[in-house]
Amino acid sequence: MARFIIGKDYEASERVGAGGMYQIEILRMVKKDDDEIDVTAKIDVGMHFLNDDNQELYKYLSNIFNIPVNNIDIDELS
Repeated sequence: MARFIIGKDYEASERVGAGGMYQIEILRMVKKDDDEIDVTAKIDVGMHFLNDDNQELYKYLSNIFNIPVNNIDIDELS
């Protein structure tokens, strides 16, 4: 299982007229020993995702990191 921690930026999407969406502000991959690796540079932080539908996010991460969708777990930064 690949575990990610995501920071969502709702304000950036709102500013460009995409209310109800977010951009990824930060993305960390959690290793087996619970160390975190910042992998934000590997993604397009300009993409917008629907707040109530994480399937597109899971598909996107699956394509970027070559991990099956059902092997991805995402926690949100608080």
